[in-house]
Amino acid sequence: MGRPERLEDWLLEAANIMARMGVSLKQAATILKHEVTSDEANVILRRASFNRLLWEARHRYFQELGNDPHFNKNVSIGKLLDLSRKLEEEGEYDKASEVLFKIAKMSGWVGVEGQVNVFADLSQRDLDQIRDKVSKEAVQPKVN
Repeated sequence: MGRPERLEDWLLEAANIMARMGVSLKQAATILKHEVTSDEANVILRRASFNRLLWEARHRYFQELGNDPHFNKNVSIGKLLDLSRKLEEEGEYDKASEVLFKIAKMSGWVGVEGQVNVFADLSQRDLDQIRDKVSKEAVQPKVN
């Protein structure tokens, strides 16, 4: 099988389907109603040009997900709740409870996630300067 000069149009669509749906090249070809043998699929998957195309399609998809204005903490928690329910239905109670614990941490019900550290961005030098300033002001009362 000779290598074509440029990628075929269906491969562009297949890469997008693979990136978005997490399917194999053969499955993407089936969705697109394009017949491809296992050997042809293996040859295509070894091509650097196709791998680059797939990499770019994945990154475009991830960027699209990351830029979604509706994606927020509540959406993440909702998705985790749904996944926890599915795990529980499959009898994976320990995994479901771990997901629920992660939700509790995200919600600030457990751990340090709910605490605010006002000194987080201060260096030791900054803290020493503040300590010196406060101790000097405590020793010398202000005169109005």
